Amino acid sequence: VVARRSDLKLIVTSATMDAEKFAAFFGNVPIFHIPGRTFPVDILFSKTPQEDYVEAAVKQSLQVHLSGAPGDILIFMPGQEDIEVTSDQIVEHLEELENAPALAVLPGQREVAGPIASKTGPGHLVYA
Repeated sequence: VVARRSDLKLIVTSATMDAEKFAAFFGNVPIFHIPGRTFPVDILFSKTPQEDYVEAAVKQSLQVHLSGAPGDILIFMPGQEDIEVTSDQIVEHLEELENAPALAVLPGQREVAGPIASKTGPGHLVYA
């Protein structure tokens, strides 16, 4: 592609790709290393398969939130519908605890962020 389209500029970014192999494939194009910031992350996952992964994600995120642990919560879901259902269920549970602001899925985006207001303190819940 680069040989036929000298006017085409392509930038590829990845934190996990084999940059040398990728550069060699495209004719030994230059590699730029741009350092990023890292943040401490606790990864929670189920050790056993879950029949309803949406329900399991809702329960786990509510447990983490209500424990008063500092920080934010990121939930990965495989599709838009799962994101919407997860968001709706968490809002329902938080409203039972106290009046939390609603989280909404924004048109054309696969990520949602909203504040969590509760007795345990502020935080953000992000769905991706």
